Amino acid sequence: MTPSGHAGASIVAAYIIERCIFKSEATPVTLGLSALVGLLPDLDGLAALAANRGRAFRTKLRHHEFVTHTPLFYGVLTLILWQVGLVHEAALFGVLTLGHLLLDSWGTDDGIMWLWPLSRRQFGLFPRKLHSGGAHGLRFYKRHVRCRRVFVPEVVLLVSGSLLAFHVLV
Repeated sequence: MTPSGHAGASIVAAYIIERCIFKSEATPVTLGLSALVGLLPDLDGLAALAANRGRAFRTKLRHHEFVTHTPLFYGVLTLILWQVGLVHEAALFGVLTLGHLLLDSWGTDDGIMWLWPLSRRQFGLFPRKLHSGGAHGLRFYKRHVRCRRVFVPEVVLLVSGSLLAFHVLV
């Protein structure tokens, strides 16, 4: 999933959680912060880019192999938030980061390490050979979004998140 899909999905999820679970109105601040939290797991991509140095878009970005792309990592952070009394924030944080990991497993060639630390094996739903033939950087993303099972959810999440954000702002 691209950053725009992650952000859209996070806005939709936060809106639903606020309205259905907490019975409160979603605010622009909540939706904006939710979009950022939904992108949080990809901060490890910056470390992967730094590790690749000059080869940044000529090799596969291996950030899904970092511990920061595992359910256990975000589960522990969610429990810490809950333990310090930030129940509302913990619920949003847990759902949004888990949602990110689920989307990173959708139609990719690598998925994430769902069973870490028991296994470093990566699992994905509907895996595809996206990096075959040396597709990296922009070529990778073009190949990724040309697939209907990736493109349709990507657009639906982006448009839905944008419409909900607009609705809350107006």
